[in-house]
Amino acid sequence: MANARVKIDYRKVGDMTSPLIEERVHAIAARAGDGFEGSVIQTDRPHGAVYATTFKARRRNARDNTLLKAVQG
Repeated sequence: MANARVKIDYRKVGDMTSPLIEERVHAIAARAGDGFEGSVIQTDRPHGAVYATTFKARRRNARDNTLLKAVQG
């Protein structure tokens, strides 16, 4: 039986998954409420982050775990 080699084009995989991650990030930021924003950065693969941009949002996240609840849906 011959060995098969598979070569993965990581740039293409990143391009395919980036819109999905961006959609998820914006959904989480919307569920978290006012004062939360999200962004996607591209390194070797796309990474999404949602963060509090205002003092009230940071306080609410510290008190109520707003981001954790938003991720869980």
